[in-house]
Parts: sequence; structure tokens; C-alpha cells
Amino acid sequence: MTDEEVQRALIERVRQFPGQEKQVFDFYRSNAMALASLRAPIFEEKVVDLILAGVKVTDKEVTPEELFAEAEEA
Repeated sequence: MTDEEVQRALIERVRQFPGQEKQVFDFYRSNAMALASLRAPIFEEKVVDLILAGVKVTDKEVTPEELFAEAEEA
């Protein structure tokens, strides 16, 4: 994740508080845990993208009985 991505997320959050932009910006810049809360969704999205890039999805038609039988076995 880049600093630019975090900066964009911070700007989006700041825009949610019209009239309090400076206070919100200062809060996130001085609070590591708050800033981490902005990084987490970016990181999660990158992880999901990486996983999806490495999988091959195939469709398989099954009857309801087959579906429930597989669920019971698991």
C-alpha cells in the first residue's frame, strides 16, 4: 500500500466532516490507531484482489440433494 492511497483515504474521511476538516485531519495524523483504521480496508482490498487473481472459478451444476450431502460431510 502506498502513502498516496492512505492520503486519498484520509482525504475521503476528512470530507465526511464539513467544517471540521482540520480537526479530523489532525486527529488522524496524530493518532496511529486511527490512521491504521484507514489502512485496514485498503490492505484488505489488496489481499482479496491478490487471492482472486490466483484462483480459477468454475461452475458446477448440482442437485439440491448433492449440495446438502456435501455440506453435511463437511
